[in-house]
Amino acid sequence: MVDTFSGSKKDNSSSSVVSADEVEKKQRELRDQERKRVEEEYREEHPDQIEQEKMVSFENKTNRLKKRLNIAIITVFGLVVIVFLVLFFV
Repeated sequence: MVDTFSGSKKDNSSSSVVSADEVEKKQRELRDQERKRVEEEYREEHPDQIEQEKMVSFENKTNRLKKRLNIAIITVFGLVVIVFLVLFFV
């Protein structure tokens, strides 16, 4: 790279300027490492609580799925009745 004022060449590798993207990337990596370290410590200290949270989450997902399945069954049954009535009276 040529310096326009002095006409001399500059080497970018000796520059201590770091772009904002690189700084953000490094900070993100540090935050991720810290988060993973803390999560691992928590897992080691509270294994029973984590299992309990997994079971509660599983139960909530199962209940939500049951509700959706019931709605789907009722909808299909209602549509079958409507089709039967239309075919019977037309």
